[in-house]
Amino acid sequence: MSAETVGPVVPGTPDHPGIAGEAALNAQAPSSDGMGMLVSYSPIAIAQRAGGIRKNLDRTTIMGVISLIITVALYLYFKPETTSVFFWLLIASAAYTVANIIVKFVQLKRARKSTAQVPLGPAFQIDDHGLVLSTRPEGERIDWEQVTSIKGTNKIVNPGPRLEIHWDENRSWSVPIIVLDASPSAVDSALRAFSLGRFGLDLSSVDDIW
Repeated sequence: MSAETVGPVVPGTPDHPGIAGEAALNAQAPSSDGMGMLVSYSPIAIAQRAGGIRKNLDRTTIMGVISLIITVALYLYFKPETTSVFFWLLIASAAYTVANIIVKFVQLKRARKSTAQVPLGPAFQIDDHGLVLSTRPEGERIDWEQVTSIKGTNKIVNPGPRLEIHWDENRSWSVPIIVLDASPSAVDSALRAFSLGRFGLDLSSVDDIW
């Protein structure tokens, strides 16, 4: 395995650890007590985000059409010269309206694509011994003594902030927070409980999860 293992950006590639990842997690998990928290992939939150973007796009489109109609009406009524400030204000207003609609449309397309590409199966497990990650091609156990940090990192583009796990000297794995079936607070509580307070989910550098 390479020095750095990075989790999925949510691509639904055939070699992604879906059911195979679940078998790997089960194989790596301790059999002594069976206790632990299993965090799996889920498209629910990102699908809700896509629905919100769609509503925002509809609202932006309606307001944009009204704005463009008003802009055209003002142009036809005043007929400003192309060298006048008023003319370029009208152009800027129209350009902003169209650009805003395009941005919302692109956001919707990306959100829908990300929703369709959320894999099935487990992402990682937290237990008394440490973590079991669904790394490719097979799951990998990381003992608490190996873990160096567990934190959230900002990602402006969809699907947003990621949960990053670092261990040993230069090993890491990450997953978008929004595609997990457990909330950040639940993951934080599990990490603190099973690691006996050694680790939690550090979200200090993350502006907005959803």
